[in-house]
Amino acid sequence: METVSRRRLPRPIAILGAIVAGLALGLVIDVARSGGTTAWLARHGLRPPYVATGARIDLGGRSLYLDCRGQGTPTVVLEAGSGSDSAGWTGVHDGLAALTRTCAYDRAGRGRSDPTGRRTLAEAAAELRSLLAVAREPGPYILVGHSLGGAFVRVLAGDARTEVVGLVLLDTFDPDLQADWIHPLLGSLRPEYESTQDGLRDVVSIVDSLDWPTSERQLRAASAHGLPIDVLVAPRYEPRLDEVTNAAIAEAWVAAYESLSPGRVRYILAWGAGHDIHVDRPDLVIESVRRMIDIARGG
Repeated sequence: METVSRRRLPRPIAILGAIVAGLALGLVIDVARSGGTTAWLARHGLRPPYVATGARIDLGGRSLYLDCRGQGTPTVVLEAGSGSDSAGWTGVHDGLAALTRTCAYDRAGRGRSDPTGRRTLAEAAAELRSLLAVAREPGPYILVGHSLGGAFVRVLAGDARTEVVGLVLLDTFDPDLQADWIHPLLGSLRPEYESTQDGLRDVVSIVDSLDWPTSERQLRAASAHGLPIDVLVAPRYEPRLDEVTNAAIAEAWVAAYESLSPGRVRYILAWGAGHDIHVDRPDLVIESVRRMIDIARGG
């Protein structure tokens, strides 16, 4: 009877295979300990891939892309920062949709939406209201804005006051607050900061096709008084200023946001996060939205 012998892999290949298997097991364990793939990616500053499950909605001559997931009320609406779109919310979209109906969209000229001409924050806010109405995504709404998206949601909240029940602002672009509350504290650095802020105004004007002078007047006029607001900001420190001045600036930022809705603002330092808080600390964003949902539902 013929004997068939089992051929062994060369020793270096066997060792390499064991190493790869060990690394794979370690990765699986690390992902599980992090709370899942999305949380693991966030820990490493990465966004999960975006799967486009939404649809383009015809608004009469122009279509905008809308991606709504989950069930329940109030409806959470996600407003992206300058140059970004619905794909930027992948780290929190499904987590929020597990709590209530959650919609991300592409502003005109971004992502899968049709382009538009120059316009104002108020005109963009009106278009978003039309999009939600045509798509039959009813309020009340919790508005979540990141960076420049904060300016959009502040204006929308002022224009649709009875439809909005809460705001979550993620490291938002608020040149009106910075000019009024922070620049007076900067001493010799004030011209530099004012020049930088003017540069950012120019950037958002170009990238997002905004009439910014008119838009900033609309931003100043928008009222969120009475609304619950969570403000999440990335920790910052100006090393060229002394401790006392840095402390005064930190207190001024708290007061600036408190002025948006006196007695109803919660100010949170997002430790471990940079500007993209929804990417770096999705847990904080989901926690804040959950709080807004509880308030809206009377919890």
